[in-house]
Amino acid sequence: MRKYLFESGSARSVLIALVASGLVMLVVADDASFYSNLITFTIHNSEQNVTTTVSSDFADFEALGCNSSDPFAVIVHGWKESCQTEWLVDMISNLSSVRDGCIYCMNYNNFSRHDDYFGLVRQFLPISEVLVAKLRHLQDFGYDFDDGYMFGFSYGAHLAFDSLRRFGPGKLATLDVCEPAGPGFDGEQSYREKDPKEAAKNVQCIHTSDNYGTHERNCHQNWNLGRCGKSQDAAGPYPKGSHGLCPYMYNSAFKHDFLAMPNEQRCETKRLAPVWPKGFRLGYFMDRESNVTGDLFAATSREYPYFDNTFANEVNEV
Repeated sequence: MRKYLFESGSARSVLIALVASGLVMLVVADDASFYSNLITFTIHNSEQNVTTTVSSDFADFEALGCNSSDPFAVIVHGWKESCQTEWLVDMISNLSSVRDGCIYCMNYNNFSRHDDYFGLVRQFLPISEVLVAKLRHLQDFGYDFDDGYMFGFSYGAHLAFDSLRRFGPGKLATLDVCEPAGPGFDGEQSYREKDPKEAAKNVQCIHTSDNYGTHERNCHQNWNLGRCGKSQDAAGPYPKGSHGLCPYMYNSAFKHDFLAMPNEQRCETKRLAPVWPKGFRLGYFMDRESNVTGDLFAATSREYPYFDNTFANEVNEV
């Protein structure tokens, strides 16, 4: 069976054609219920080390072992990925080892698994609305968003930006994103007019490619890895090209220090971070209290664990 998703001219309807052995079924559904029924959230309870999948519009968080007084985390995958993608499984493990509370992975694989990327882009707003609804659900449960963390990769980075802005600008404490997608987003006025820094109190963006990743550098911290954030020596076949390596490098940074270094390659920059403290590093453990903002650079290597601190001892101290 092959599934094709089409966006109709109406903002309130979606057409699905299911083609199987010559039989075609057409279904028209309301956006809200249609998308919420096909998007699920995988909930990982680190205390009990269990993972449960629930529909996007309902979950008894307490029954799943989640506590509203604990911190929480949300992860949003990219195109052709799911909550079972390798880097995402590793990230859940890494986050579970350093923070309490439940981890919520948004699984929109029913839409993201298809080859038509721009078809996925056209469905951006209703998919984002499901995440907005989940954030409201988490708020109603009683979570303190000052203890909240979100990570998004590629298309999922834009879902994080958009949903958090619409949920409440600056409500969430921490948003880290890898390689916000460029195609379908860069150059679009509706996206250029929105400031990613409004998504959370601190928004850290990590860039590793110039083909699939955005050319914009508008986050609080914009880390440009490898060759000016445009390519990586470790790049190989899909899914670990320069773009796809970004979340793997972020995961590596849980155990290895990717340290800020001077702009040795004279990379183009409009917001060069003028100073940073010794030991300033990218990733989950970045010192967000240091108030370092602007473009930052870190070297990467050909092999795992991907970091190269050859020039990192040359620091600009605050």
